[in-house]
Amino acid sequence: MQPVSAVGAEPTITINVEGRGATVEEAAAWVEYCNGPATSRYGRLRARHGQSEPYNIKLWEIGNEIWGSSVRGHSDAQTYAQNFNRYVRAMRAVDPTLKFIAVGDNNMNWNRWVLKEAGTNIDYLAIHHYYGRGEMAGDAMNLMARPLFYEGFYEQVAQLLRELLPDRQIRLAINEWGLDLPLERQYSMEAALYGARLMNVFERRGALVEMSAVSDLVNGWPGGIIQAGRNGVFVSPIYLVNQVYNEYRGSERLNLKTGSPVFDTSKEGRNVPYLDAVASRSADGKNIYIKAVNTDQRNDFLTQINLIGATVLPLAEMTIISAPSLQSSNSFTHPEAISITRASIHAKKTFTITLPKHSVSVITLNLRR
Repeated sequence: MQPVSAVGAEPTITINVEGRGATVEEAAAWVEYCNGPATSRYGRLRARHGQSEPYNIKLWEIGNEIWGSSVRGHSDAQTYAQNFNRYVRAMRAVDPTLKFIAVGDNNMNWNRWVLKEAGTNIDYLAIHHYYGRGEMAGDAMNLMARPLFYEGFYEQVAQLLRELLPDRQIRLAINEWGLDLPLERQYSMEAALYGARLMNVFERRGALVEMSAVSDLVNGWPGGIIQAGRNGVFVSPIYLVNQVYNEYRGSERLNLKTGSPVFDTSKEGRNVPYLDAVASRSADGKNIYIKAVNTDQRNDFLTQINLIGATVLPLAEMTIISAPSLQSSNSFTHPEAISITRASIHAKKTFTITLPKHSVSVITLNLRR
């Protein structure tokens, strides 16, 4: 726990649910161990382990992918919802300030059952997104279009929440997302484009999607965004996207309209725009950030930006994640085949920039105040 707090992160803990020895009593004991005073039974144990002050962990997930037949505590949605309620009651009795994450699914029938039976106890619904070689069926453009499917899916979830729980503010936690690709593609520019477009979807649906986390962080499956070996370390292009998007993170989403050439796919729809963009304003009101993904593997985009209702200073910055080719891939031997570059650009009410082919760009505009 101490290294987590040292980096300024807030942890979540996942509790096992009714399977292979897991019990409600054990879950409540974990809460007391983490959050109870040093005078409590399990607080004393924590203190003996070297941590006298409570960790005060607020986010707790009940189970993980319980819909999967191979996981601990697997059940149908109704049984899971009943178990979820039992666990929440016991854990909340120890610490009433906890926030709870329930297992959701890409299957709306599962979500309907869980929300119907347990919605009054749910703060977040966890849904995981994985996509890869099997789903792509040999068409790489399916990968470039897939994030837009999730955008439509989130609207279905939002509609379900309005229908079943109009008075609850349940949000989504996309706390696992990633790709299943051969390693050279897992760490390629192609993966960065998918990740950036998906993160743009998260930003556009920010009223519903409150948390997200790419899987995995270090090594792991299906290829952590930090790769560490005996003799070196490199980061994946999706790591670079997370780094840049976090660096230029706005607090207020702005209206944005785009026009773009389109492409067709074999599974993920027709007339899909190559260009994907979102805009936001910084918390201090000094900057506008435009995140733009050009998924076209052949063509740069000469792009005109028109600002309405804002006046910007002439000096702006463009941060670009790019590579010589779509297949360029980071590795232990070539750790910076895909890299971040920064350049000053000239901005005004209407101005033009070039978005390189197969690239992720963030344009930072400085507002005149």
